[in-house]
Amino acid sequence: MPQQKRESVCHISTVHPSTDVRVFYRECGSLVEAGYEVHLVIPCECSCTKNGVHLHSIRRVKHRFLRMLFMPWVAMKEALKTKSSIYHYHDPELLLMGFVLRWVFGKKVVFDIHEAVIRQLTSKFYLLQFTRKPISLCYKFLERIFTAGQALVLANKNSVADYPPSAYLVQNYPLLNEEIIAMANDKKQRSKVPVLIYVGVVAEVRGACLSVDLAAKLVERGHDFRMQIIGAYTTEEFGKELKLKVERLNLQDKVLLTGRMDWLEAMKLVSKATIGMCLLLPTPNYTTCLATKIIEYMMCGVPVLCSKFDHWGFYVEGERAGMMVDPNNIDEVVEVCEQMLGDPDELAAMGQRGMDAVRTKFNWNTEFKVLCQCYEDLLKKKR
Repeated sequence: MPQQKRESVCHISTVHPSTDVRVFYRECGSLVEAGYEVHLVIPCECSCTKNGVHLHSIRRVKHRFLRMLFMPWVAMKEALKTKSSIYHYHDPELLLMGFVLRWVFGKKVVFDIHEAVIRQLTSKFYLLQFTRKPISLCYKFLERIFTAGQALVLANKNSVADYPPSAYLVQNYPLLNEEIIAMANDKKQRSKVPVLIYVGVVAEVRGACLSVDLAAKLVERGHDFRMQIIGAYTTEEFGKELKLKVERLNLQDKVLLTGRMDWLEAMKLVSKATIGMCLLLPTPNYTTCLATKIIEYMMCGVPVLCSKFDHWGFYVEGERAGMMVDPNNIDEVVEVCEQMLGDPDELAAMGQRGMDAVRTKFNWNTEFKVLCQCYEDLLKKKR
């Protein structure tokens, strides 16, 4: 970590919100604390300094094709103004920009690979079914060419085999927050009425409709509870559809759709909840990538009800911090949820085991050391 000279780093994204947990809170925030001068070029309301991070505002373009065509160059122009030592970008659509930064401008560049993109492309809803595999293979080829000479940072352990040994694994574990942990330890602030909560992008493939169906089944079986679904909708149309579904099932007094919320505020609500839901549907990306919300629920001392994916079992079943279900079997989801709600003592034990696991093993402190090592290795290189 830098001690005397304040090395500067510029993070770049044209897709993520300025409050993105990994980009803003974990990476940029930790880098500020470590002594770096940190810039973030990202769509936001205005350029300003927040939590020590210098935010550089660029326009948010909703049309995907126009964003991919024009915004990388807008972002690059803004980023170059910072005259940073390292340029760290977060979106696959910025690959060509990263290549230009590295080989035209001679900059030191990091590509932060959040998802298993090659697998993810095979399940993108906006791509025609027959084009998904060819596009995935094409992306794999282009990524290999465009990232030559760049440092690669991987968020997903299962992606390691897809990249060179020189890549750095910086897993998306939560940043320990003592305020949240204190709230999690305060059993008095837990709701007397059971609260089931979800935090993340709200989409059908991420279990939003399944969660509402679960709520309907629990009402049918006479349970008193509340359900909170927190996060931005993938599209405005889906948000309207989900609200209509809640109204059609007469669940307005049971299911609360809050939309996007600041991460810290969302975690405070999680710490008061009874069960944290992560009922994602089986797609190539989800079955091989850890859903960070699982670890965040554990940090908050909240038992996890999640999809039964092999990669997730290490954390949930391995730490006995929750229960896993087949997301394609609504009856199983309901039965397991009822089983959890019917055993308050075991729920409390699950929550405590999960919190202990995060405090000792699955947290950002160890991962951030790897990111710092990546930066130090880059800064040592002459060009």
